[in-house]
Amino acid sequence: MKIAIISDFHLGAKEDGLREEDPFEQAKEAVEKALELGAQLILISGDIFDSRIPKQEVWSKGMRILSFASEKKNRDVSLLDTIDKKRGDITDLPFRGAPVIAIHGNHERRGKGFVDSIEALESSGLVIRLHHNGVVLNSEGVNVAIQGMGYVPGEFAKDFLERWQPSPIEGSVNIFMLHQGLGRFTYSASESSKLQPADLPEGFDLYISGHVHYKVESEVHGKPLIFPGSTFRTQLLPVEARNPKGFYMLELTDESLDYEFVKLNSPRDFFYEKKEFERTNPLEVENWVRDKVNEFLQEKFENPDRRPLARIRLVGSLSKGSSRSEINSKDIEAEFEDKILLSITKEDLSSPELEEKTEFLRNIRKENISMEERGLKILESKLNDLNYDRRFDSSVLYDLLSGERTEEALDEVMSEIDKITEAKLEEES
Repeated sequence: MKIAIISDFHLGAKEDGLREEDPFEQAKEAVEKALELGAQLILISGDIFDSRIPKQEVWSKGMRILSFASEKKNRDVSLLDTIDKKRGDITDLPFRGAPVIAIHGNHERRGKGFVDSIEALESSGLVIRLHHNGVVLNSEGVNVAIQGMGYVPGEFAKDFLERWQPSPIEGSVNIFMLHQGLGRFTYSASESSKLQPADLPEGFDLYISGHVHYKVESEVHGKPLIFPGSTFRTQLLPVEARNPKGFYMLELTDESLDYEFVKLNSPRDFFYEKKEFERTNPLEVENWVRDKVNEFLQEKFENPDRRPLARIRLVGSLSKGSSRSEINSKDIEAEFEDKILLSITKEDLSSPELEEKTEFLRNIRKENISMEERGLKILESKLNDLNYDRRFDSSVLYDLLSGERTEEALDEVMSEIDKITEAKLEEES
């Protein structure tokens, strides 16, 4: 039995942008290629859509892509049984072609009492939806039991699994499907997952998860754990530059379970570069960026028919007196727009002055002093930036300002200015 394992189409992502058609093209290629390779069944582990309530235009394109599977002649797959799922929820339509089994992802999840997009697709006969339940199918004498759990907020996922307690079905090849981050396998570096691979139920022959957008092959309970990754590049992260986009083809017999990754051809090439600077002036930074982009453009592209993607992340420090606003990143992006879709990130660049002020404020917070004393220290720091020569008492000025006596504070400053002016005139005369 041949099964395609696909995930995270994110149809509708990057809407109204230069890449808005990419998710549809990659999803279409994945489904068509899976069917060409003889897939009798397609598993989609979440996030078919990018939003909870997709627009009609997204629905139309998405349903057309999913219908490719139902247009194929039945590939000798039949429904034997359901697990905690009403038989009446499953129409006969999926079994006219290659059935599609799907779970909802975090982008599709809706609250209790609301119909999510995967439920709607099940009602239309395009997919069989799983969530804390499963189905047992048969093809060519091989029984396969597929149980799935759609996305659950991370802090509740372990409790949901413990309450559900799914167990393998005897006499079947058992597959467990979910859409979660698992331990170190997460959507991004900033995400943490309380659910660990070891928390997954034991006894299954294969574990599949969506949500993570890069392909991963690991192991849990002595069995394979695979993340197909997204078909579309939603995140411009280093790991995505190193990993191809695609899906898995799984071949089952009574005695063996084999799988291989199938690469897609339609995704854009993607380059990622992180560069750290030390007290560099903005013009030098801009010149480095231009040189790096030109290097990217000299590379051999796997998909030469489409403009590649590139993300350049600038970190470190700028020269004294410089600001990251002086780096014209938008102008550089526009300069190369006809050749490459460029994204320049400069939020992690700082100037020495900014670092000093940040450290100064951090140290003030650590000191066990009153709010008034903190305010006075900050005022004195600001005055020092203006080359304040201590001709007047800063504490008096602070008291006047904090008491909203701004006129008196101004008089105090003007009085000192008058004294300086008079002294200067006397010297000249």
